[in-house]
Amino acid sequence: MADAAVEMIKQRFDDFLERYYREGINDLIIGFPDRRSLLVNVRDLEKFDPELAGELMDKPELILDAANASLKDKMSDVNFGIFEPHVRFFNQNVNMPMVQDVGSAFIGKLIMLDSLIVKRSDISPRVRIGNYECTFCGNRVPVMLEKEDPPEICPQCKRRSMKLIEEESQFVNLQKIAVQDPLEKLKGNTPTWQLEVWLEDDLVNTVIPGDRIELTGILRIRPRKNNRGKTDPNMYSMFLETNSIVPRQKEFAELAINEEEERAIRELGKDPQIFDKIARSIAPSIYGYGEIKQAVALQLFGGTMGKRLIDGGLVRSDMHILLIGDPGSAKTRILQAVARLVPKGIYVSGKSVTGGGLTAIAERDDFSEGGWVLKAGALVLGSGGVVCIDEFDKVSDDDRAALHEALESQTISVAKAGIIATFNARSAVLAAANPKFGRFDPHSYPADQFDIPPTLLSRFDLIFPIKDIMDEELDRSIARHILVQHEAAGAAIAEVQSTVQVELPPLDGELLRKYIAYARKNVNPRLSEEAAKRIADYYIDLRKAGARQGATPITPRQIEGLVRMSEASAKSRLADTVEVSDADRAIALSEFMLKTLAVDTGGRIDIDTILTGMPREKVDKINIMLGIIRNLEESEQVAKMQRVIEEAGKAGIDSATATKYITELERSGDVFSPRQGIVRIVKHEAE
Repeated sequence: MADAAVEMIKQRFDDFLERYYREGINDLIIGFPDRRSLLVNVRDLEKFDPELAGELMDKPELILDAANASLKDKMSDVNFGIFEPHVRFFNQNVNMPMVQDVGSAFIGKLIMLDSLIVKRSDISPRVRIGNYECTFCGNRVPVMLEKEDPPEICPQCKRRSMKLIEEESQFVNLQKIAVQDPLEKLKGNTPTWQLEVWLEDDLVNTVIPGDRIELTGILRIRPRKNNRGKTDPNMYSMFLETNSIVPRQKEFAELAINEEEERAIRELGKDPQIFDKIARSIAPSIYGYGEIKQAVALQLFGGTMGKRLIDGGLVRSDMHILLIGDPGSAKTRILQAVARLVPKGIYVSGKSVTGGGLTAIAERDDFSEGGWVLKAGALVLGSGGVVCIDEFDKVSDDDRAALHEALESQTISVAKAGIIATFNARSAVLAAANPKFGRFDPHSYPADQFDIPPTLLSRFDLIFPIKDIMDEELDRSIARHILVQHEAAGAAIAEVQSTVQVELPPLDGELLRKYIAYARKNVNPRLSEEAAKRIADYYIDLRKAGARQGATPITPRQIEGLVRMSEASAKSRLADTVEVSDADRAIALSEFMLKTLAVDTGGRIDIDTILTGMPREKVDKINIMLGIIRNLEESEQVAKMQRVIEEAGKAGIDSATATKYITELERSGDVFSPRQGIVRIVKHEAE
C-alpha cells in the first residue's frame, strides 16, 4: 500500500522536477558524486501543487521517498555506486517554532528551525543497508535499516544467531550537532535549551559551532537510557533528522522594523543632538560616566564592516573597551545594562566561565559517545554582537591565551588531538576588571596594577579607569540619583503616586535597539579626506611631542582605533561620510584615556605606561640605577646597597623607588646579590 502511495506521489514529482528543476538536475548529473543534493524551494512546490506541499509537512517521510525516487529516475544514466542523490527542501514558511518550543506535537513532522550551532561531534559511520548472516545455518538477510530494525532471529532456522557482515554492508557518514535559539530571539534572561541534530552523507562537516543556520528536518524520537544505562520504555529523547541546511548571514540584530519605524529612525538621525541622546540613554540608572557612555555608544554602532586591505587582510570593525575600576563603582551594572540593550548581547563573568567558555575548545564528550566534540564559547556564539566580560582579570589561562587572537583577528583557532579548526568571533568586547591590589594606587604606574598581560591590554581601543574619588558635591549627587530611583521604584510597587520625578532617558530602550540595528545593517560610512587629515595631524603632533620629551604617546595601532571610532560616530548620525566632527569625537575620547591613564610622574603622555609598565621615565631611571651600580663597582670595587641608594637620591630617585627598581632588576636577572647588602651587575657572555 505504501509503495503504491509513493508511486502516485512520485509521478507528481516527475512533472514538478521536470518543469522547475531540469537545469538543476543536469548540473547534479555533471557534478555527481561530488555533488549529491538537489535543493528544492518549498515555495516552488506550493505554486505547483499546494496540496503536495501540505502533505510534505504532515507526511514528510512518504513525500521524501517519492521525491528521491523521482530524482533517481531522472538520473538513471548515472552510476550511483555507494552514493545516493537527495532532494533537500528549504524555505519552509510554516511550522517554524523556536528551538526551545520543539516538543511532542512536532514528532514525525517536517519543521524548520532558525538556530545557532553550539557544538559538533566527529564523524561516525552508520549502517544504511546491512547484510546479516546466520552463524548457525548461513542464511543471508539484507536489511535497509532506515526502514527496518536489524534482525535478531534467523527467519530460516529460528535461532538468535544473526551477525552483521560489515564488508558486505553499506555505511553512511553521520555527524551530530547541538543547536539552540539565536541569542537575539531570547527575551530577558530566558535559559537556552539545546536540541540534538543528526547530519548525514554530504551534510557532514558543512557547518561549525557559531554558525547561524536554517535547519529543515523531521523530528524523531528514540528510547532514553536511565542512570544505570538501561532503556526506560516510557521516556524518549528527541532529535532532528536533517533534510537541509541553509546558512544565514549573522547580523547584529535581525529585528523586525516596519516602514513607520524606519521613517522615525531616519528622522531621528537628522537630530544634531542624536549622539548625545544615545549616550545618555545607555545605562541611565547610573550617574555620570559621560565619556564611558559615549565610548560604549560608539562600540554599539561599530566601524565600517567588510573593509579589506590591499593584501587581502580583513580590517576589524568592532571596538573593544576595558573598564578598570575600584570596587563598587558600577562596572558590573554598566556591563549588564549593555547586555540587556543590544539584541545579541552576552554577559559572562571571568570567575564563572570554564576553560574554553569564552573562546572555543575541542574535548571528549558524551554527546559524541566518547569522541571529540568542538564546542563554541561566548565570543563565537555572540559573533555579530557585544560580549560583556566581568572580572576580566580572573579569566582562565586557557581562555586568556586564545583571547589575543580573538580580540585582534576576530578568529579563534583550535588545534587539539589532530583537530584543527578556525571559528569566527566577530564580537565587540566590553570588559571590566579590578586593580590587582583592590584599589588604584595613585603612586604606581597603571600597568603595574593591572593583572592583565600587556599584550592583551594593547588589543583594547579604549581603557578607562573608574576611581572612587571622595568629593562631597559628587557624593551628594550620586546619592540623590540612586535614592530618587529607589523611591520611585518603591512607589510603583506599592501602586502609589511617587513624590519624586525620575529623569527618563531621551530614547526609549526598544527604539534605541532598533536604531542601532538599522544603522549597523544599512550604514557603512567612508572616511573623508578632511577627517583622515585630522586624524593624521593628531597622530603626527603627538609623536613629535613625544620625540621632544623622550616618550611614546601613541603607536600606529591607535590610528585604526581612531578610524573605527570616527566611523561609529558617523553611523550614529546615519551618515555615509565620516566628517571632521566625527574624528574630533574619537580624538577627544582617546585624549581622555591618555590623560587619565598614560601620564607619567613628569607629566608626559606615554602609552607604554598602560601597555608595558615600562614607560620611558621608568626605563631612564632603571638605566640610571644600573649606571650607579656599575660606577660603584669600578670606583669602590663593590656596590653596597646603602651607597647605591645614596647615589640614587642625588639623581632624584627616592630610596623606596630605588629599592623597588633593584628588586625588579634582580627578578629580571640583570643584577644579583652575592651577599647581604651587596649588589653586582650580571656579566653576560657577550660582554
